[in-house]
Amino acid sequence: MPFNLPNEDALPPDLRELVRKSGRMLGQVIERESGAKFFGKVEKLRVAMAGLRDQNADAVSAELRRQLESLRTLSQNDRRTMARAFTLFLELMNACENAYRSQRLQEKPAEKTSEKPDGPTSLVYVLTAHPTEARSPENIEVFHRIQNILTDALIHHAPEARWHQSLAHELELAWRAFPTRERAPRVKDEADHIYHTALRPEILRSLLAASSEVVPVYLRTWVGGDKDGHPGVDEKAMADSLNLSRASLLHFAHSLLEDVESSLALLPGARLRVELSRAKAALAALRRVTPGDGGRVERAKAAFGKLCAAYENEIHVLHPRLREGKRLFYVFPALVVPIELREASDILMQPPAKKPLAIERMLACLARLARGGEARWYARGFIVSMTSSVEHLAAAERKVRAAFGSPVLPVIPLFETSAALDQSSEIVSALFKHPRLGAALRGAWGNSLEIMVGYSDSSKEGGVFPSRLAIAGAMHTLEAVCEKAGVEPVFFQGSGGSVDRGGGTVQDQLAWWPRSALRTYKVTIQGEMVERSLSSPEIARGQIERIAISAAAALKRKPVAPHSEALFRFAGSVTASYRAMIHDPDFLLVVARATPYAHLSSLKIGSRPARRTTEISVEGLRAIPWVLCWTQTRVLFQTWWGVGSAWRRADAKERSALAEAFAGEPVFTSYIKALAFTLAKVELPLWKIYLEQSGLEASLAEKFYLFFEAELKSAGEMVRALSGNENPLWFKPWLGASIRLRSPMIHPLNLLQLLAVESQDFVLFRTTATGISSGMMTTG
Repeated sequence: MPFNLPNEDALPPDLRELVRKSGRMLGQVIERESGAKFFGKVEKLRVAMAGLRDQNADAVSAELRRQLESLRTLSQNDRRTMARAFTLFLELMNACENAYRSQRLQEKPAEKTSEKPDGPTSLVYVLTAHPTEARSPENIEVFHRIQNILTDALIHHAPEARWHQSLAHELELAWRAFPTRERAPRVKDEADHIYHTALRPEILRSLLAASSEVVPVYLRTWVGGDKDGHPGVDEKAMADSLNLSRASLLHFAHSLLEDVESSLALLPGARLRVELSRAKAALAALRRVTPGDGGRVERAKAAFGKLCAAYENEIHVLHPRLREGKRLFYVFPALVVPIELREASDILMQPPAKKPLAIERMLACLARLARGGEARWYARGFIVSMTSSVEHLAAAERKVRAAFGSPVLPVIPLFETSAALDQSSEIVSALFKHPRLGAALRGAWGNSLEIMVGYSDSSKEGGVFPSRLAIAGAMHTLEAVCEKAGVEPVFFQGSGGSVDRGGGTVQDQLAWWPRSALRTYKVTIQGEMVERSLSSPEIARGQIERIAISAAAALKRKPVAPHSEALFRFAGSVTASYRAMIHDPDFLLVVARATPYAHLSSLKIGSRPARRTTEISVEGLRAIPWVLCWTQTRVLFQTWWGVGSAWRRADAKERSALAEAFAGEPVFTSYIKALAFTLAKVELPLWKIYLEQSGLEASLAEKFYLFFEAELKSAGEMVRALSGNENPLWFKPWLGASIRLRSPMIHPLNLLQLLAVESQDFVLFRTTATGISSGMMTTG
């Protein structure tokens, strides 16, 4: 890494002590289960890696080479056991950090968002499966329980003897529950996972309370509706997703009525019991989402409404669980998590075929399911990937009209490439003038146009900063175009947890969004971020409050579109260097040999194919697996590549202008902070080992290492010059200490990953990929 990070003393004492105690207990489990001799090898390696903190790059590379040769002498079983040991330790660190966050949020006085009337009108989380989630469901469940134990220990100061016993039991289970998937998940598996996380009763209660007390909160999902390039998505997968969310929400609804029944048992009289019985019977009729479900939902809501009215009339105060039920039906009108449909524009433009397209069958299925109710209870919109023409949107609208008889589902353009972002205002203007689309907009769509902006593809093709600048400029321009036409824009941010996919702190994200994006906060939450954002009731509530407060604060300022000419010149310079590199045939060879690119299919990481094409090309690799390649190698390429070159080319006047932009342009300020966070996690000495072990010619490997070294050094110099800080995480010191503490503990997994590729041991490969992802999870 190009910076010296603060030592672990910067970590909060409670967190530091929790990591120490729980780590020691994990060590006891490893020693007991694998033997003292093997545990001695684990400890020797851990101590050697810890000793690399603050060493120079040459010393780190030399020690990594020695440890690689030592690991090479282990048997296949011992390599797998070693990988499991370090993977579980990193997952345990994540559990400790989440537990600490939960404690801190619970103890923090609630901020009174009700006194900030100029805040967001709604918050929408769109849950998606993560194509790089390799952890097994059993592993996820065990570590969720471990986090709860640790949270309880911190919040309630439970006696150590009590929580130690519980933690020891769960760590024993964690050791036995294999950490990775044995097969690729199906769409149904992915839906089951995200609903098991997001719709747990304690999380659901927290979301419903926040929706009532802070800002209206809604959940949506792509799982089961995202057809774009996904052979496993069809009308059956969509129905499976709806049924899985129905099962969780229906279970919650029944639990509400059971609590009401317990209260009624204390009272004389039968009238309320009759209404309760009718409500329970109406809910029981919703067990499966089948044709005509909309009508059955209407009857269930009517029965529930009568119960509420009768209860309030009799008792004069509505039962708290019935209040919760009213909010449940408000947030989930059909007791399902509504689907967001998506299909690629080129598929939509194909000439009619004898056999209906999958997306056409899905739309027809939704029309049957929603009969008797409203279509938008089940699906919120139809997103058109790679929108580059108004005709793409017209084709989607025709398919909606064919299924429902009217354009009841809004058609949503997704602008995800640099070219599409540049053309977005022209396409939207053409939509307003289009006879059918314009009529649908003013009628069925309520004069509101949803527009999705994608981060991954634009970052992949030109680098993270040019992507963010283009998205910022496009959103402000689109807002002005919509307002001129008297249309309300709603921006849907296709961002994820990582910096490469638009991630970062809420405050930094919102600082450069236009007002309409602040009014309705709508974002995708992918895989591991579903777990992180909704890992406990405290974290779920805290995130919502932080978004509401940050949006309210941002709305008090006048959002300004990016305007510094220096920024646009700098972005152009970054893009030129970035594109020159990614289209260099030698670079593509490096991607194929020195990253996990060639082995993605063995990871069992998602139901969607990792590649669009079989050839080696940046365009042929899907954006998120592309990020995975660079996360696994600890390089995090696209966040910083080209930035160092552009900084070196900038003269004194241009650098001064960039300093002014850092102080006054939120999109650049937030990017520099994200860049600094990324650079703190880059490990070039380890990348050197990947290059040396790749089978590339030594001269080519050395050439690319020197390229990367120079680029990283210059990027670090830019961060220091603009921020005036040697510490890259000056804005969050404890996070720097966390990275410094955990980073060397990831090294053994990288070395074992190299041996896994060499020996074609894909069980080991999957374990290392899971461990590295867990170790790189820290987002603060």
